[in-house]
Amino acid sequence: MQFQIIQKAYVVGLLYFYIMLAYNIFFRSGGVLLFGLCLLFSQCQDDDTILLSITQPVVFSINEAAVNSSGKDFEINAGIDIRNNAEVIDYLNKIEALEINLIDFTISGSSSADISLLNGIIETSSGLDVTEARQILFTNSSTGKFNLQPPGINDLSTRLKGSGHDNLKLLGRLTRTPFTCTLTVNFHLLIKARAS
Repeated sequence: MQFQIIQKAYVVGLLYFYIMLAYNIFFRSGGVLLFGLCLLFSQCQDDDTILLSITQPVVFSINEAAVNSSGKDFEINAGIDIRNNAEVIDYLNKIEALEINLIDFTISGSSSADISLLNGIIETSSGLDVTEARQILFTNSSTGKFNLQPPGINDLSTRLKGSGHDNLKLLGRLTRTPFTCTLTVNFHLLIKARAS
């Protein structure tokens, strides 16, 4: 009889333990869920702002006619201009923040697949490095990503937010010339603007 009382007390104690364990798990997960929902709602944009995710291409047309088998230092200019982008045009004077998330490139029209641009850099009009790439092999249809450089990225973001455009310079060393190619650089932007 005493064994049955101990056994019942053990079962009741075990049952109490599992109930409390379930309660604690539910309470903690409910707290985490509630915290997550609050965080989600606090991160949501309000009705007065809009987020735009756009890709702005910049085309560098390379056309080096001089013959140089040992390579040549190279630079070319091209403009980036979001003022005529159909997605941005209605919000151009309402931009609150502009962030450059990614810069990638595509090669086309290459006259030779074994020519590279070494230590390629894109600079803003103030001379700050936006990107760098140790080597870009100019093979048709090849793609790649640039490494972003914070001072230049911040400068370019500020310029695009303010005026909507900037003059960029691509520079580096071509492994040999003559050479023609089109390097299309895509700037992936996230823009926060006032809706009204």
